[in-house]
Amino acid sequence: MTAPSVSVVVNTYNRATHLEHTLRALTALDYPHFEIVVVNGPSTDDTAGRLHSWRDRAKLTDCPEPNLAMSRNAGIAAAAGDVVAFIDDDAVPHPGWLTALTRPYSDPRIGGAGGFTIDHTGVRWQVCKTVCDRFGNAHHVSRFFDTEPLNRPGSPFYPSLLGTNSSFRRSALLAIGGFDHAFAYLLDETDVCLRLVDAGHRIVYVPEALVFHQFAASHIRNPGRIPHTLYPSARSKAYFIERHGHRALPAEAGPALAKYEREIRTANAFLEDDGRITPAHRASLDADLGWGIEEGRALARRSDARTTGSLGPRPAARPFQPVPAAPARLRLALVSRGLPPEVDAGIARWTLTLAEGLAARGHEIHLLTEGPERRTDYAGGIWRHRLPPEGGEPETLAARWGLPPGAASWAAAVAAEVERLASFGLDAVSFPIWDLEGIGCIGGDVPVVMSLHTTYALSEPFRADWAARPVFAHRHLRPMIAAEARALKTVPTILANSRAIMRDIEACYGLDLAERARIVPHGTPDVVAGNETERAPVILFLGRFEHRKGFDLAAQTVARVLERLPEARAVFAGDDLEAAGRPMLDELDLAALSADPRVSWPGILPRAALEAALREAAVVLFPSRYESFGLVAIEAFAAATPVIALEGSGPSEVIRHGEDGLLVSQDAGAPGLTDAVVALLREPQRCRAMGRAARRRYEYAFTVDAMCEGVEAVFRDLGPSSAAARQRESAA
Repeated sequence: MTAPSVSVVVNTYNRATHLEHTLRALTALDYPHFEIVVVNGPSTDDTAGRLHSWRDRAKLTDCPEPNLAMSRNAGIAAAAGDVVAFIDDDAVPHPGWLTALTRPYSDPRIGGAGGFTIDHTGVRWQVCKTVCDRFGNAHHVSRFFDTEPLNRPGSPFYPSLLGTNSSFRRSALLAIGGFDHAFAYLLDETDVCLRLVDAGHRIVYVPEALVFHQFAASHIRNPGRIPHTLYPSARSKAYFIERHGHRALPAEAGPALAKYEREIRTANAFLEDDGRITPAHRASLDADLGWGIEEGRALARRSDARTTGSLGPRPAARPFQPVPAAPARLRLALVSRGLPPEVDAGIARWTLTLAEGLAARGHEIHLLTEGPERRTDYAGGIWRHRLPPEGGEPETLAARWGLPPGAASWAAAVAAEVERLASFGLDAVSFPIWDLEGIGCIGGDVPVVMSLHTTYALSEPFRADWAARPVFAHRHLRPMIAAEARALKTVPTILANSRAIMRDIEACYGLDLAERARIVPHGTPDVVAGNETERAPVILFLGRFEHRKGFDLAAQTVARVLERLPEARAVFAGDDLEAAGRPMLDELDLAALSADPRVSWPGILPRAALEAALREAAVVLFPSRYESFGLVAIEAFAAATPVIALEGSGPSEVIRHGEDGLLVSQDAGAPGLTDAVVALLREPQRCRAMGRAARRRYEYAFTVDAMCEGVEAVFRDLGPSSAAARQRESAA
């Protein structure tokens, strides 16, 4: 059977940002023939403005009232597909959603099909199967419960689909008059399912048709799901009981409505007692409840003879408007235990920048990061999976790779999540060598890429504190270095950010990585360059206050520069002075530097402040003893600021000595760095010329787009994974 055409209807009201994410996710569906219909209620936010950019990719129509049933009917009227599917404006479909959801429609008896819905955790069911009675009460049954015997006219119980993950044969909807406008909020889809079953149609569930429901606040409920008002839901409930329950079981309708009212009033009292609402709020909700019940009963009496919905005469559908075929996109999982803004270290910043850049190029990205509790969010083509550092089988990983417990626990959580995500058709999973976060994915169904950064073995010579901790060395450091060596020998594809890191790792571990490695330099977001006026003589140091980052060299250099150029100033950013900097300053006999009015210590800067500091500095001092690449250098280049760094590691491949910065030999130390800084600060014109050259170099080689183009090519060369191939074959 040819796959039926589908109209996906999104009903929205004052959720502009969430709507944008839902629409973006719909364009990623693996389905050959569908259109998108967006019905905008009387929104007062920027919904209409944002929808303007979608006018060539979706049918756009309006609903004059904040009435969900009315909005759904407007969607049906605009729809031209054989099947009309509904999804909420705060929900995101699995790429295979429509492929699974439409399978039952080969049976002409099917009137509706719905999938299973996952809540914000990304793993927990919000709703699987629901059976409702004639009073509109929902009974959540096991996902293995057989609902087929309930598909008969007049059944006291019947399958009821969740609105955000439901679909209906369009001809069947038209035959029953669509949705009933009396259900402005709540029970609208329940009413439709009941009337379809009574008309002889079957309602079925499709477990593989998955939707992730993120949940956004609305005019009805706040972010904590506490109602602002109960009037619409009470009105719908009373109307449903009077219209359906009273007709089927007249003696039980009154008690059912009274029970509902008692339960809601009890819930309101609990919210007040728990301090979640005020007494005034409770009184308002109780009043809404009574008013809504009264109005719902009256409305049912006025429409007692009517058995259809409110759609009216069959509308002439607008021509089918298929979603344009998207270019071939990649589906990638990127792993970083920390991410900005909570963690702004180099690997975290690079991972997020890469994710955002690849998503901007149309790819679907899964970001796996640590969180205190499990949560999944989707925005702009990026799924962010926050995982507790537990789950999977850490004992197995520890035994296989020799990982210490902490690393094994997180790596197992990552591997388990990647296994869960395989149904998305992942093309690859990428993880950094530091902490071996994705080592549990090596050898699985999804191709693996390991990115090279500083390793434990490369860091060890610069970490005197590690040498002073023999227990740490025995339990963590030595096992991690051994596991790094095994991973480097085993992983099929390696992504390096510089030749220097390749050369250093090969020498450190005694390996030849050339056949498996690809080099793609890092990129960084644009930092709008300052104007061409002379900058104040400010020296900026960015980084942790530790030996490997050259904080001691920076402090000694700044002290010497201030002696020779009293008008100069310095900024030390990226770490805490008291906790990390002062002990080292005391050790260097430079405690006076912390109190010098020409030196500031702003700590860890927010991104906007960091970018401002880069634009305002005359030079960036980057005396790190070892860097796999040198992200700080290209961030400075983006701000048209020259960099002074040490020779011998990643920055040597970024900085062109004498053109966009200066490289000082490691042996020259602080005196050499001092001479370089003084030379530039004394020649402002030369300094500005270097800044302009740095900016040109950034634009040529180190933009985010350049990085993403290179990384994209690496992932495409992997070929489709078995999981990805199966997913796309099933959609074809």
